[in-house]
Amino acid sequence: MSKERALTTPHRPEPPAPAAPAWVTWPIRAVALVVVLPVQLLWTAAGAVGRHVLVPVGRALGWLLRTFVIAPLLWLLRQVLQWVVFPLRHALRWLGGALLAAAAWVLRMLLRLLLRPVGTVVVAVLVFLGRWVLRPVGQAVYRWLLTPLVAAIGWALHVSYRWILTPLGHAIGWSLRAAYRAILRPTGRAVAGAVRAVHRWVLLPGGTALVWASRVVHRHLLRPAGLALAAVWRHTFGALVRGVGAAGRWARDEVLRPAGLLVRAALGLRR
Repeated sequence: MSKERALTTPHRPEPPAPAAPAWVTWPIRAVALVVVLPVQLLWTAAGAVGRHVLVPVGRALGWLLRTFVIAPLLWLLRQVLQWVVFPLRHALRWLGGALLAAAAWVLRMLLRLLLRPVGTVVVAVLVFLGRWVLRPVGQAVYRWLLTPLVAAIGWALHVSYRWILTPLGHAIGWSLRAAYRAILRPTGRAVAGAVRAVHRWVLLPGGTALVWASRVVHRHLLRPAGLALAAVWRHTFGALVRGVGAAGRWARDEVLRPAGLLVRAALGLRR
C-alpha cells in the first residue's frame, strides 16, 4: 500500500539554493574584472602572437641560417678537407716513409762501413790475445804453478797417510783388540755365566716350585672349596629357588589361570 502511494505521489522539485548576498558577489566580480580578465586577455594575445608571428619568423630565420651560414660553412669545410687536409696527410705519410727508408739506409751503411770492420778488428784482437797472451800465460800457470802445487798436495797426503794415518789406525785397531780381549770378552763371559747360573739355580727351581705350589693349592684348596660351595648352593639356595619356581608355576596353573577364566566367563568376554 505504501509502495502504491509512493508511486502515485507526484515528485516535488527541490527548492533552489539561496543566492549569495550582494555584498559578497560584487567584490568577487570586481576582482575578476580587474585581475583575471586582463591576464586572460594577455595570455590569449601572447598565444596568437606566438602562433601567427613568432613561428613564421623563426622558420624564416632558420631557413636563412641554413641557407646562408651552415651550408657555406659545410661547403668550405669540405673544400678544406679535400684540398688541404687530405693532401697534407698524404704528404706527411710519404715524408714519414721516406725518413724511415733513409734511416734504414743509414743504419745499413753504418753496419757495413763501420760496425762490421770494428767487429772484425775486435775479433782479430781477441784471437791474437788468446793465442799469443792468454794461452802462454795459462800454460805457464799450469806448468809452473798448478802442477807443482798438485804434486805437493799429493806428496803431503801420501806422507800423512803413510806416517800418520796408518800408524794411528794400527794403534786404534790394537787398542780395540786389546780392550776386547782384556775387558769386553771376560766381561761378556762373566755376564753370560751369571745369567746361566741365575736361570739354572734361581729361575728354573723357582718356576718349578711355583707350578707345584699352584697345583697343590688348586687340588687341595680351590677345588674342594668350589665343590663345597656348589653343594651348599645346590642344597640351600638352589632348592629354595627351585621351590619358589615350582610354587609360582603351581599358582599360575592352579589359581591364576582358572580365576582368569571364571572372570572372563562372568563378564561375557571371549578370548
